[in-house]
Amino acid sequence: MAKGRGLGFVLGAVGGVIAGVLLAPKSGKETREDIKKEASEIKGKAEKVIDEAVDTGKKTAAKTAQATKGTKKQVKKSAAKVGKSAKATAKVAKAEGKKTVKEVKKSVAKGKKQGVKSGKKVASAAKKTAKTTKNEAKKTVQKAKKEVAKAKKKG
Repeated sequence: MAKGRGLGFVLGAVGGVIAGVLLAPKSGKETREDIKKEASEIKGKAEKVIDEAVDTGKKTAAKTAQATKGTKKQVKKSAAKVGKSAKATAKVAKAEGKKTVKEVKKSVAKGKKQGVKSGKKVASAAKKTAKTTKNEAKKTVQKAKKEVAKAKKKG
């Protein structure tokens, strides 16, 4: 029985007893016995309503405790799953990071080798150009000397 209904029942019963006593054409002794009898019945009914309310409260508290326990277990399971997932993700990220670092190192080493190789080619080409330029300069100097010697002879 709901809490509000039980209280209304008790108050209604008390009001009925009072009205019955006031309106009953009985002797004082009979009226007192009736009041005593009605009071005892009302007390019994009130105790029953209170007991039912207490039982309902206990059942509700037990259900709430059980639901809270179940929720606690679910939260714990979910937290464990999230933790495992985060750990697995971190492990994969770490492995991918290491892999990427290796690839970058290889790429840098390859670029370095290519740079050295290109540098050697450029140096070799520059050396040949310098040698050619030197030879051409010698020839030009020799021609100039010949021209100067000719000019001196004519002069």
